Amino acid sequence: MLKLMKYEFRKQLMSKLLLLALLLLLEVYFLYGVIAVNPETTMRAVLFLAILAFAGIFYVSFECIMTYNNDLRTKQSYMLFMVPESTFSVMGAKILSAMLQIIVTSAVFGAVAFADVFAVAARFAEVDQFLETVKMVLHQFFSLDIDAGVIAISIAEVVIGWISVVILAMLAITLSATFMANSKLRGVVSFVVFLAIEVVVANIRSTATKPLSGNAAHLVAILISLMAAALAYPAIAWMLKKKVSL
Repeated sequence: MLKLMKYEFRKQLMSKLLLLALLLLLEVYFLYGVIAVNPETTMRAVLFLAILAFAGIFYVSFECIMTYNNDLRTKQSYMLFMVPESTFSVMGAKILSAMLQIIVTSAVFGAVAFADVFAVAARFAEVDQFLETVKMVLHQFFSLDIDAGVIAISIAEVVIGWISVVILAMLAITLSATFMANSKLRGVVSFVVFLAIEVVVANIRSTATKPLSGNAAHLVAILISLMAAALAYPAIAWMLKKKVSL
């Protein structure tokens, strides 16, 4: 499985290098604003970095989905499913590589954001004063009392939820490949099936977390996302082995 994961990473390496290059360029621009004590330049850089973070995580996820879709569509790519490995191993490698790419990308942008916040605070104000100001604004305007634990579990919920979305998209693509292998409407059907599955999972998540609050709600939401992904994985592997004509 490790060799298969290495193959998946290699196929999608170029986009990661491009994201890293853009991140480094924007960080240089940001540090220039900080060192020059230029708040306007600094805030512009922060805005660009935030846009790159959201766009980068979205693109990494989308690329994982499209790579899998192409693996089922093109003759060259579906040779992957003919290697002397079980479909469970092949899909396990694909899902694990997608998870790692999303987690690592999110972690890199998160670490950069954390470092940048303290760089701004250290340059333009005292760190403690800056953090207290942020907490006060969040409490007054959004009724949020933020601490490290709340931030960590909220980020975990978002990242795991997003991973679940990617795996459910793979499930929808596999379903459409099962029933509409040669149809021109296969892509549209995949999208519709994905929306239907995601709506069901979202409703289950909403119903389960509605009577809860705080960390309990976050934990239940995380567990439901993990369960959805865990159920989708064997279903995908089984369909690839029994139903999909490769």
